[in-house]
Amino acid sequence: MSMKKLLAAGLTATALAGVWGTPALAEDFVIGAVSARTGFMAAYDAPFMQGVSMYVEEANKSGGLNGKYPIKLIERDDTSDPQKAAISVAELLKNDNPNVFISSAISPAAIAAGTMVKKKNLLIMHTIASQPTIPARAGGGSYLVMMSDAHMGGVYAKFAREDLKAKTAYIITSDFDPYTEFLPLYFKDLFEKMGGKVVGQSSFTYDQQEFSKVVADIKKMPQEPDVIVAMPFDNDFPIFINQLRAGGVKSTYLGPDVLDQPSVKGLGKVVEGVHYVTMAAPSASASAGAFVKAYEAKFGNADSFYPAMVGYSAMRMVAAAVKAAGSVDPKAIRDAFGQLENVETEIGSVTFKGVGKAPNLPVHVMRIEGGKGKYLKSIKLDPSEIPTARK
Repeated sequence: MSMKKLLAAGLTATALAGVWGTPALAEDFVIGAVSARTGFMAAYDAPFMQGVSMYVEEANKSGGLNGKYPIKLIERDDTSDPQKAAISVAELLKNDNPNVFISSAISPAAIAAGTMVKKKNLLIMHTIASQPTIPARAGGGSYLVMMSDAHMGGVYAKFAREDLKAKTAYIITSDFDPYTEFLPLYFKDLFEKMGGKVVGQSSFTYDQQEFSKVVADIKKMPQEPDVIVAMPFDNDFPIFINQLRAGGVKSTYLGPDVLDQPSVKGLGKVVEGVHYVTMAAPSASASAGAFVKAYEAKFGNADSFYPAMVGYSAMRMVAAAVKAAGSVDPKAIRDAFGQLENVETEIGSVTFKGVGKAPNLPVHVMRIEGGKGKYLKSIKLDPSEIPTARK
């Protein structure tokens, strides 16, 4: 996600204020959350929690979760510091007896929180974390509610082979982050399984600012690849795409899942035809569009609707798990969550049953046209098509 843009959208400490909560009553459904309200991760965690708080407010006006259980949302700010996060998780678990838990997306914080929450038999969700190895490393009731990097890579591979009819691909990775390092490799796994061929690979470093060598390596190839797959963050993407196109490379570009930023679309002709994927496409469904309008009206930070929609949808999953469990017992909710199947949410129909601890759901493929993201189609992979997580 674009930290600068989301923070610029108005995510100040005051605007991010959630429900700090008085001590919960016995009949309350308690959600414990330790995530970033301040620091660099606030750009990601805070909108997610805004989506959660929207759901809580709406539900409580109708009697609570599933109309039965008043929801108490108790938040702690970890200031984007994994050590502080661990302390806050321990305090919240000791003092507030939550029914479910939410942690930051920062891998060290998410894994530490999952390890502690496991002892309480709780469900724990990790805001917009997409690294598919987090649940296994955290153990217990740890689940992603964001599409995983492996899932995104698989969707891109299927789209490239079946829709773009691509036969060749060139991938570019960076070991700065698991997202930038592994997602193109997940693409490669399914792309080659489906009969495509990755004909070349380059690497880059975070904040590199210069991609002439990568462009030159692509230009040296006997034939230009059909697609290029690279996931630079927002500080590197504008430079990379400009240098790629200036170098005369016309291959279809499949990029990161945050290219719906105004700053990207404002790059003009250079980004025409660039593809990206998202779970939060306002034009993909009526419910998604309605959420975006409600979110913008309430918080004003329109650029942050993606993580907010994931947070709101995560609460629909919790409600479905509570309904299936027939109680608010933490262990029963945790177990029911893993058996969820075809739960309708603003990010689409979500299934965990038979899939694992990352959701299978429709991923929306978008293309930038005329400075706007145009919705092309939604792809829901068969579980067998999702590439195996890399450590």
